[in-house]
Amino acid sequence: MKPLLQRPYVPFLIALGSALLVIVVAFAPAVWQTLTGAAPPAAVDESSRPWQVQADAQGVVSAFGMRLPGTTLEQVRRRWGDELQVAVMARRGEPGALEAYIDSYRDGGITGKMVLALDATPAQVAAMRERSPRDQPVDADARRYKLHGDDRDSALAMQVAGLSFVPAAQLDAATLTHRFGTPTERLPAGPGAEQWLYPERGLAILLHEQTRELIQVVAPSDFERLLRAPLLQAMAATAAASAAATASTPR
Repeated sequence: MKPLLQRPYVPFLIALGSALLVIVVAFAPAVWQTLTGAAPPAAVDESSRPWQVQADAQGVVSAFGMRLPGTTLEQVRRRWGDELQVAVMARRGEPGALEAYIDSYRDGGITGKMVLALDATPAQVAAMRERSPRDQPVDADARRYKLHGDDRDSALAMQVAGLSFVPAAQLDAATLTHRFGTPTERLPAGPGAEQWLYPERGLAILLHEQTRELIQVVAPSDFERLLRAPLLQAMAATAAASAAATASTPR
């Protein structure tokens, strides 16, 4: 599977494409009360809120109650239990990626879908896919491979390499600016879309006029390699393809 970062308009890190497709298909309407201004419940842990994305002096990012790097999938499982699903997701003709996902993320009025990328090597992913006891289609071009019990144990010991979150409610630019601040860089991401980049916090936000936003977090040290560089590559590839199509059009 090609990294989602390399696909036009939807950058991220280690191949979250198939799982995010499931998110889009399965999305149910909900109200993200806190982001839109409603007062949060008094007992809510603010450190798990999406806009609380902060990096410390050692370059460790705290986001959604996790630390990148540092948090293991087992620590995430202790919080979410059976709601946390782990599988190899692969598109046709691609090797796939090991991902964990929470279809119904809920925390103090915030709801959405979350996908976690795990720090697995290509060899580990290939072996897990080979040992899968069952696979099922996600769509016409993607399949989900259930993990063997031993492989699930191995996955739980791995660290979370990055996360991707799709809120249940669509947000506007003013709300995002209020919650996250002004981005360091803004890049075009296709018609009606813009990528907001916050490299010092390992944060990227895909803002689109027609769809819900995509919030992505990695360690700041991985930001250029896993987020920005592949995004620029995807933009260049799209521009080249458009130029080629224009040049081949009969006049």
